[in-house]
Amino acid sequence: MVALLVGLRWRQLGHQLARNPWMIVTLIITGMIALGFLAALAVGLFAMRLAAPDSAVTVMVLTGAVIVIGWWIGSLLVSGDDSLAPERFALLPVTAASMLPGLVVAGATTIGGIGTALALLLMLVGWSVNGFALVTALLTIPLALATCVLGARVISGVLARWLAKRRMRDLVMTIGVLLAACSGLLINLALSAVRHLGDAGAVFAGIADAVAWTPFGTVFGVPAALVDGDLGSAGLRLLIALATVVVLWFAARALLAARLVAPIQSSGGGRVRSGGVIDRMLPASPVGAIAARTLRYFRRDPRQVINVVMMLFLPAILVGVIFMNGLQDEAVGFDAAVTLIPAINALMVGTIMQMAIAYDNDAVAMHILTGVSGTADRLGRLLGFAIIAVPLTVVLCVVSCLLAGRMDLLPGSLGAALGLGAVSAGAGAWAGSFLPGRAPAPEANPFGRGSSGGVQSLIAMAVMSPITLILGGPALGLAIAAIWVPALGWASLACGLLLGAATVWGGAVLGGRVLARRWPQVLAEVSSEA
Repeated sequence: MVALLVGLRWRQLGHQLARNPWMIVTLIITGMIALGFLAALAVGLFAMRLAAPDSAVTVMVLTGAVIVIGWWIGSLLVSGDDSLAPERFALLPVTAASMLPGLVVAGATTIGGIGTALALLLMLVGWSVNGFALVTALLTIPLALATCVLGARVISGVLARWLAKRRMRDLVMTIGVLLAACSGLLINLALSAVRHLGDAGAVFAGIADAVAWTPFGTVFGVPAALVDGDLGSAGLRLLIALATVVVLWFAARALLAARLVAPIQSSGGGRVRSGGVIDRMLPASPVGAIAARTLRYFRRDPRQVINVVMMLFLPAILVGVIFMNGLQDEAVGFDAAVTLIPAINALMVGTIMQMAIAYDNDAVAMHILTGVSGTADRLGRLLGFAIIAVPLTVVLCVVSCLLAGRMDLLPGSLGAALGLGAVSAGAGAWAGSFLPGRAPAPEANPFGRGSSGGVQSLIAMAVMSPITLILGGPALGLAIAAIWVPALGWASLACGLLLGAATVWGGAVLGGRVLARRWPQVLAEVSSEA
């Protein structure tokens, strides 16, 4: 059974790669990024081992605990995309006792599991401060990996029925994205709190000692105790680590057995209501219909709700980081630059428009069957997005000027944000016609395959960024100059509106012509399950 499930997992990956060449490129790029992280970890560990060996134990315990917690929390985000979910085997004559070993080994031999194993092996560099700790850490690597995999299965199994509800999945996704986006700010807050407590080294050492007695850190506390020469604590922590794995094993088996006889089915999002006032104000044409549907998607589709939420939170997070680091002090001279922060949303606007078709999945076939022109598709999506993005951008610009105490810079702030956003949207409408990207299918895990658009989105970003900087550069440059000569802000606003409108129209027309030739290929790309 173990060999069967592991082979099944890898055969599924092989079929996906064979059906979608873009996924091969994505896998290669992802692997290179992962290798980069592992290389950075290796360099950091070697540097710490040579420069600060006394801190090695603290760093190892905290790093190991973060890895385990990452697995456990990450299980909530990827549980809906499990190709070996118990429900897939409910009609087969198999038992939980026979399946669980294979599922655990299959989880440990995924790309994430292999990467975790390599990270644990690299951590041996830090444990080399003591020979007994090094040998113990090497022997407990399987125990640590089992804690990661089993804990992830237990947490996802306990919450599986809760996460099967559409509203709960959307809530978890929203919270997860916001926490990921705010991670830099949260880390900054934590480090500031540690600095106020006194000796940072002593504080982290105390935290590591406490974590070493918890289920997610005790396996790393065993070699840590040997470094300190405390054999009693090492033995007790080893017992706790073994007991943790045993408890997780029986819990995972019980949850698996329950799901094999009572499969969990995902529920939908509820009743669809009629359109609102804005929908009825839109023109009775293909452009208006597509714009109305786009607005409905931004209200109901959690994948696109997150885009709107991030457009609001990304500038807020940057403002928070700036204020936390004291850059709002007039002596520094950067306070007026806060008014330019809303322009950062241009990075997201282009990708949102570029992936607009990918979010439709196979529903885009309706455009082909009803004879919607490519230009109408591009203009409708741009109009629907603009109804949400423009008011949001104006509010962000007003708030940023109020925070800076420079309302005279509002025209320049609007010129930079609206100009760059419009140029980026036009570039995205054009690039999305031949690089539509990948998005998780409706009702699929929003953090599964294609959640970031895949390699096509990376290529599209490389294409869109120069266009945005070149065509939006005059508006941004005049907005920067307006910090010293406020009257130039009006020139920035005029330049941004003119160039932005021209780029939006050009992107819609050029992208529409490409779509008119590539509708079948685009449909095949965005609806592929590989």
